[in-house]
Amino acid sequence: MKLVVLMSLAGFGVGCGGHAEPDPVVVGCVEVASIDDLSPVVDDSFAGTDLDGRWFLESPTASYQGNMWLERQGSRLEINHAYAIEGGDTRFSSLGKVRNTDGSFDEIVTEIANYRSDDTMRYETLSCAGGTCTRCTSKMIRATRFQGEAEADHLALVGELGSGPTWSLGYTLNVRVAGTIAYLIRRDGLHVIETADPAHPVEVGFYTRMTLGVRNDLKLFDVGPRRFAVLADTPLDIVEVTDPRAPTLVSQIPEAAHTVFVEPRDGKVLAYLGSLDGTCPVYDLSDPGHPTKVGSFDAEASYVHDLSVKDGIAYLNAWEKGFIVVDFTTPAAPRVLGTWANTPLKASHSNWTTVAGGRHVALHGDEGYGAHLDVVDLDPASPTFMQSIASWQAQPWVSIHNIMAFGNKAYFAYYQDGIRVLDLSDPLHPAELGHYDTWDPQSTAASSEFFTGAFGLDVDLARKLVFVADSPRGLVILADQTADR
Repeated sequence: MKLVVLMSLAGFGVGCGGHAEPDPVVVGCVEVASIDDLSPVVDDSFAGTDLDGRWFLESPTASYQGNMWLERQGSRLEINHAYAIEGGDTRFSSLGKVRNTDGSFDEIVTEIANYRSDDTMRYETLSCAGGTCTRCTSKMIRATRFQGEAEADHLALVGELGSGPTWSLGYTLNVRVAGTIAYLIRRDGLHVIETADPAHPVEVGFYTRMTLGVRNDLKLFDVGPRRFAVLADTPLDIVEVTDPRAPTLVSQIPEAAHTVFVEPRDGKVLAYLGSLDGTCPVYDLSDPGHPTKVGSFDAEASYVHDLSVKDGIAYLNAWEKGFIVVDFTTPAAPRVLGTWANTPLKASHSNWTTVAGGRHVALHGDEGYGAHLDVVDLDPASPTFMQSIASWQAQPWVSIHNIMAFGNKAYFAYYQDGIRVLDLSDPLHPAELGHYDTWDPQSTAASSEFFTGAFGLDVDLARKLVFVADSPRGLVILADQTADR
């Protein structure tokens, strides 16, 4: 265990004088000689400046990634309503000492300084451990919506549900819809919600188990007249939801899975797991009370984060090992069809496949700072097979998350940048059709974490509704008006 002690550093560092405009921030990490080697500061750059509100970090630092809610109170700068650092018109700084298990101490300096007229400033950390000191610098910008856009464009809020008697603290993670019933997975369990009147969704059922795991995802499947949900967790739960008012556990799969995908094929119901051990096991759920393992593929990755499956071909997000296409038509003997190993961030996170503009493509997203959509060519006869042929990005400091696509139209849950809908009729040039910003950057209720906002989604094409699993808001239901464009 490590103990962090913060001390004021109001006089720490050397000012470089005057009221000159600070130089632009140089982002990155460098090794320095000592704990005193912070970057130069310009005196009084905060004089008369309103710092209150939320700020994005354009890149992570060694000690922090995400955004910050700031409130200036005289010589104190409150951060995330949790702690304060001391300072004034020139800088706000703190020195931390981290006590290691062996009794030694590491030192960490945090400093915010050099406000510029373009509404940016510098966030810097300097840490020393084992005789080595590293200084990491990021630019802070005031948090706004992507390109200063309006809250909504061709997506309109219809209804939402963010609390109820069964709700406890924890993220909302994903949603699937069948008929008028929405199945919402949260850290606290499975919430079954009637949306026949989407303006007034009502929870009608709830399932959880006494032993909490790391539930993160769900998929639905039918066996005859009965409906089931499989919940990605440790272990996975198979829950009967035929009666939405009485979800009932019928069996478990003894695996640890982050995500799951279900495909009915050849008279069977097959579940493909994105497992936490870097494998993709496959289970036959045709008898939901007795799931049977029928195959597995070892991606040799830290874990398989997500996957999609079409006609027995699985598209695996194998994190640092990249994006892997695996033929599971014979589940006991999977074989690799293609690999895109050099994904942009070496953090292959999610995907969906579609035929857009007459081309078979995968929509691929890494996760982290700089994450974005890549359109990946899936045609084995193409010279660009398993390569990115186009990309699209919202704000670089906001990460892409989950993806769905239907022909030429793609839908994205894009964390703080909400829901994005893209036209892929020309897959070489994706174009936005609409958006809805579920996350208000200046709300004091918004989370300051990097991974927050729109997590998961499902699309009801018949009712022209988009269902959003939004981490702080719960279930958000949007009217899809992008067909008008």
